[in-house]
Amino acid sequence: MGANLIKNIYSNNLKKVLIRPNYILKQMKIIFNLKILLQRFLLTIFSAIVLFVPVSSAQESIDLIALYQEALRKDSLLSSAHFQNKAAQELVKQGKSLFLPSINMNANFDKQNKERKFLTSSLPSNDLLSGKKANYKTYNYGVTIKQPLFNYSAYAEYKKILTQISLSDKQLIKTQQDLIFRISKAYFETLLATNQVDLFQYQRASIQEQLLKAEAQFDAGLISVTDINEAKTKKALIEAQQIGAIQKLKIKKREIQIITGTLPGKLTPLNPVITFTEIDNLADDWILIAQENNLELQIKKDEIIIAEREIDSRRSSHYPTIDAVASRSRNWDKGGYPYGATKNEGVRSYSDSIGVEISIPIFSGGMTSSKVREAILLKSKLEQDVEYLRRSIELKVRDYYLSLQTNFSEISAYQQAMEAAALQLESTQLGFQEGLRNSVQVLDSQQILFNAKLNVLESRYNYIMNFINLKLSVGLLSFSDLDEVNQYLMVN
Repeated sequence: MGANLIKNIYSNNLKKVLIRPNYILKQMKIIFNLKILLQRFLLTIFSAIVLFVPVSSAQESIDLIALYQEALRKDSLLSSAHFQNKAAQELVKQGKSLFLPSINMNANFDKQNKERKFLTSSLPSNDLLSGKKANYKTYNYGVTIKQPLFNYSAYAEYKKILTQISLSDKQLIKTQQDLIFRISKAYFETLLATNQVDLFQYQRASIQEQLLKAEAQFDAGLISVTDINEAKTKKALIEAQQIGAIQKLKIKKREIQIITGTLPGKLTPLNPVITFTEIDNLADDWILIAQENNLELQIKKDEIIIAEREIDSRRSSHYPTIDAVASRSRNWDKGGYPYGATKNEGVRSYSDSIGVEISIPIFSGGMTSSKVREAILLKSKLEQDVEYLRRSIELKVRDYYLSLQTNFSEISAYQQAMEAAALQLESTQLGFQEGLRNSVQVLDSQQILFNAKLNVLESRYNYIMNFINLKLSVGLLSFSDLDEVNQYLMVN
């Protein structure tokens, strides 16, 4: 009886297999799908733990403005520029002093110990010549006041100092603009490095998920071991690239530390839904602005003015100088050679004078003329440097302008490519589940999607940095531009 029942069950199952050849395959797919659902559930639980547990203890992120304000307090280059500017302000007082009177005083005290011997034997007898030894003290002091009346060299030097002050002010402003550029560059490069680490992490998790699917299908006998090996190889490569990305992120954070003095915390990320606006001005308009406001160009022009002042200063060595001079001196000798038997009580003398001194250079061996020719040649060199710099700035402005236009178009193009890559990946994964695609094709679709995401991120960061570069190259970069860029970040 039992043997007949077993035989009937076996016979019925055999008929099902013979009648429906896909019966076993469907059963295996059901088991495979259940296994995949269980794996996804576990991955979801794990992701929730990773994402939400740290949030409770995470510190509030710091945005670009806050980081810039910290850099204003602690950046060494900016502090150095401030000290340099303050030192340059002292040149004004030094220049004015060239036109003010100078007062000099001298005083001395001597102790004299003298002895004399007359070699002339036929001297007449005289009390004034009878003393042979003297031991006494002397005191004297003098005061001299000199007021320049005409000194063209001092006038040329003062004009040069005024230009040096202007140059120093421009250098300080340039350093402030450079700080905005440096902190922005470090901030967004750190954000990009962070995004790259996150992308590699997400890519690694996606490959791991694909590996689990491949292993499940391999266990079900639906694919070969080649698909598993391909996924494992891809996972190992991504892990190696992730290590490099983490190292790069650490270096980028250290670059911020160089500016602010401390390692940054969590940076506020770029808002993923923000839209950028296309600039309206033409490239030639930006070039005209740069020629008037670019600080490097303005500094070089000030250097040419300083060179002109130097030429005047050196030529002034040919010109006479006129000074009003007044002096007073007092001298006391507390003793001297005795007058025979009479003690010498010393001498007191007074001297006061007032007048005008004129100094006229006649010949200096050709030194003055040579120095003038040298200054003229140095000025010509600076003029050529300015012309080269002007052309270079024009090229930079045009480059940043065109790059900004290109970035604006790239953002939308890469966004569309990313959306298309996401649909392609979804279709490929569905085909893999149905047995129409293999694991290698899924991995390739994943790589295309990750590359598209990276391209979108890079194009957005490049747009921001080219905007900052354009403003810096024309000399208009300011805190308002930094505040405008900060609006692209997510709100804490």
